[in-house]
Amino acid sequence: MTTLETQVKQQVKEYLDIKHIFWFYNLQGLGAFKGIPDMCMFFRGKALFLEIKTPKGKLSYHQKIFQEQCFLNSIEYHVITSLEDLMAIVG
Repeated sequence: MTTLETQVKQQVKEYLDIKHIFWFYNLQGLGAFKGIPDMCMFFRGKALFLEIKTPKGKLSYHQKIFQEQCFLNSIEYHVITSLEDLMAIVG
């Protein structure tokens, strides 16, 4: 993980806390679903998945599959590259 990606994750975390939006990190590990996004948040009665990337970052093969599964099941999935991306979603 790059320093810029770490900074964006920290900004996202702090902003969600300020807005009192419930969220949690999804940690990869033994038995974790491949491609699971970095974060899940609950906003206006819906669960949304957030994948944090640098502006030049690309989704992995498994992340693209996860994103497609979200699309097929009408679940919001967002790639966040800056605090502004998140602000566009939650205001």
